[in-house]
Amino acid sequence: MKPEMKKLYYRPQKISSWSLVSLAIGSIAVVVAIRSVPARWPVLEKLAGVAYQIPDLQDRMFDASERAETAFETIHCRRVQMGHRLLDIHDPADTGMIGPSMSMVTTLPGHLEAKQTSVNPNFAAVAMRLLVDAGVRPGDRIAVGCTGSFPALNIAVYSAAESLGCRPVIISSAASSQFGANEPDLMWPDMEKLLHDEGILSYRSLTISRGGFQDCAAGMTDDTRRILEASINRSGLPLMNSVSDQDAIERRMLAYAEAVEDDTYVVYINVGGGDASVGGTTGNDQLGEGVVRPVSRLSPSRLFFTASNASLSTENALPTSNGVPSPDDSVAARFLASGVPVINMINAVKLAKQYNLPIASTRIIPVGEGGVYAVADMRRILAVLGIVVISLLTLVVVRPPKRLVDAGKKRGWFGDQAKSQPQWMV
Repeated sequence: MKPEMKKLYYRPQKISSWSLVSLAIGSIAVVVAIRSVPARWPVLEKLAGVAYQIPDLQDRMFDASERAETAFETIHCRRVQMGHRLLDIHDPADTGMIGPSMSMVTTLPGHLEAKQTSVNPNFAAVAMRLLVDAGVRPGDRIAVGCTGSFPALNIAVYSAAESLGCRPVIISSAASSQFGANEPDLMWPDMEKLLHDEGILSYRSLTISRGGFQDCAAGMTDDTRRILEASINRSGLPLMNSVSDQDAIERRMLAYAEAVEDDTYVVYINVGGGDASVGGTTGNDQLGEGVVRPVSRLSPSRLFFTASNASLSTENALPTSNGVPSPDDSVAARFLASGVPVINMINAVKLAKQYNLPIASTRIIPVGEGGVYAVADMRRILAVLGIVVISLLTLVVVRPPKRLVDAGKKRGWFGDQAKSQPQWMV
């Protein structure tokens, strides 16, 4: 029986200072090279668009952002015409997109920094990136749920859908948290109608709820409910007259199903913290921001996708152990349960950091600013190559190939002393 052979490897007893210096210089050179390369290369961007099956993806992102910019300017002008107070302390950039701290139709406290951050036309490009990452392509059906709390993000989503060429079915709500579309005479239904009438946005809501608690302004005064309903009446769109969260979810699922007949939705996109849409603040905390993918993709012919089966949408509710509908039930949860991804346009600050957009800027942000347009970032590719190069250099220094060591011996790279010579190690 042959004795078991131990693996031998070739390694110098001592790594020369010259080798370590060379490794350090090589690493620094790789880092400098990566930092000096521009993030956006037109040829690479075009190839990335082809890979997404949208060759003009970058052009569409710019178009969406320009559309959002025009929408912001239009709302700003309307607010000035209406004599609204635009406070520098709330809106230092003078965007006209930040509402008052309190009004008759304000539902909850709002995060001012997030509202200020959201007023950036380049969020339309972010919305398009998220749609594309979720698998949406031109011509696809998408479901949208939004509130009045983030009118700038609503506009970003509408603009992205229009420039991408997808077909949205939108259900919105009128009420708003602080610093949103919470001016009683210019709420989200009014803004949506204004932008449609001006020819800036083609899409409008299918129906509008009052919003707020239980999606029906629960706990608000009769005067507030009348103001909410007046805004919906001015929009000319039908009121979704639900009486509870569960009723609102059922009505929304039925409306989404009837709107597409035998077609299917590719994604559900939520803006804000609507009770029925995502389950309010608790639901948003559970979902997080950006693209949320279902744990397991089920059959695409799920119940709420067709009008003929819409009445059975309760089977997609999230049950508890005793069969009672879960408090975590929402439109977003039902889409996820049916294998459809959800895009959650919430937490504007985190999304801005992810796409290198400014936080709570004190100036008007121009279109094209930020890292969102780098669909294929050349620096990321080079970073991967740089890691490979540095790893190979380290390997050569620590465990050089035998041929290289033999050549080095012949040239005297390791000196004349025996202890500095490479040798076989067991």
